[in-house]
Amino acid sequence: MKRWKQAMENPKQKFYFILLAIAFFYTIPSYSEDKKENQVLDWDISQKTFVHKNIALEDLGLKSSTNYILEHFTIHSGLETSPIPLSQLEGNLKLITLGYQLQKIEARFQYITKKASLPNITGFNPRVIIRVDAPYAYSPTDYYDKKTSLKNTALTIPPSESKDGWNSELWFAPKWSFPIIGGAFAIDRVIDTALCPDAIYHEYAHLITGRYLGNNSIGKSLSEGLSDYYAASMLDHPELYTYKTCEGVKHQLLVASFRLDKSFGNYDSGIESEFKKDLVFIPSLLWQYRNVVGKDLADVTILKAVSKTDTASRFFPEFLEALSSSLFEEVKKTKGESAALELVNQVETSVFLPHNVFTKQSKKETVFGFLPKTSVILPNSDSKTNVMCSARNEFEFLWKDVSVEDPNLRFYWHCNQMKIPMVIDFEQTDPGFYLLKNNVSYLSGKLRFASKNPSMPDSKLSAENQSLYLKLYDHVKNNYIFYRTMDKEVRLYYKEKDKPTDKTFRLEFAYPGILGGNFIYRFSEEG
Repeated sequence: MKRWKQAMENPKQKFYFILLAIAFFYTIPSYSEDKKENQVLDWDISQKTFVHKNIALEDLGLKSSTNYILEHFTIHSGLETSPIPLSQLEGNLKLITLGYQLQKIEARFQYITKKASLPNITGFNPRVIIRVDAPYAYSPTDYYDKKTSLKNTALTIPPSESKDGWNSELWFAPKWSFPIIGGAFAIDRVIDTALCPDAIYHEYAHLITGRYLGNNSIGKSLSEGLSDYYAASMLDHPELYTYKTCEGVKHQLLVASFRLDKSFGNYDSGIESEFKKDLVFIPSLLWQYRNVVGKDLADVTILKAVSKTDTASRFFPEFLEALSSSLFEEVKKTKGESAALELVNQVETSVFLPHNVFTKQSKKETVFGFLPKTSVILPNSDSKTNVMCSARNEFEFLWKDVSVEDPNLRFYWHCNQMKIPMVIDFEQTDPGFYLLKNNVSYLSGKLRFASKNPSMPDSKLSAENQSLYLKLYDHVKNNYIFYRTMDKEVRLYYKEKDKPTDKTFRLEFAYPGILGGNFIYRFSEEG
């Protein structure tokens, strides 16, 4: 007793005693229940969170009496060649949830493909291999990128076609470690994506979209956005990767969720070229689209758009063009052409245009949508060139080629039998300026030489024509543009302020000239 008291009075000995006591109690086996309870994480729509629900193993639709095999999935531990024995399934929340949610998202895509009149591609043959407790899935100890705050703990091996059919795998890692000092030691941060239904939905969606978009699409902005959209649509909830949709997230220190229903800015072409630049724009735009047309119609038309999109397509404009046409087709079936066009216009106006993405329909609402569709030839108003160009002195504006995707007006200065190519670049930092509904009366452009080497005449020209070409070049360089920047401002006026356009346009060059004024070209919609 005396030694006990001495031990308790010694702080160091007291600390070790408490540790031994904790270890003792945790290592005592529990025999309080003979049969383990089988539970699954299932979504509670009223609480907007996943809750534990009792389930019978028979409800999983097992296809083997010995191993964890479902109709279209075989579930493995790590890199094991054989599926997990059923003896390990009983009472295992993670394994039961994984199989249950895989079949749930599979059933949803079966429904979507049927509604979209598409071939059912959910029946993978051979079965999709699912790996839980995968040895790695982009562990930061092996893969680290400062641009990415959320590291993946799940991945889809892209579907590939073999002689036996399509072969695919989904990997779910149980945890990953963040190296603290030079990788010498690490702090474990647990997140088991096999227990995250939203992550399961996301990875499965890759299998479906990858079949259409191609093996190389997985990991790119369109494919990732589609997977996030379908994960959120399954939940009917716009927030992903939180403790409500994945219990493991609460153990993370740096995981950032995102809401698909928040403001997310405007389209930037960098979304296509730099995948990590913006992970939210595409799924958020699709979520807004869903809010307008409804869950079922959105899920169906988005998958139809995927089926129409080839492997080289980007989100904008190819995919959105396919989405707009798919919406029109689906609504026309049941409600007629007028209702279909009305809904397409509503989507364009309330979803696409506010975020500066355009389709064929919305392009009609831009400045370029009502400009001439043919070339326009007008006399050169620069009187100083009449002596040099005594036989022909005209500008030929090629309006038919100008669009929101290519906002460049190309034109030729025809001087006698020679011509010099020029271009006016109307590209705006904010494409919303192209919309007629904005309170803007003109577009600003930059006048430049169209040729990369404008001072070099074509060697095939005669000596006389080469000499004339160089005279044209010198005149433009010395009079029309700034020598330092090699460009000059041009304005395209398409309406008077606060008044609708009268379909008469005015193109003004900021040309210094002898009198210091502009030289102006007027033309109509018909050219």
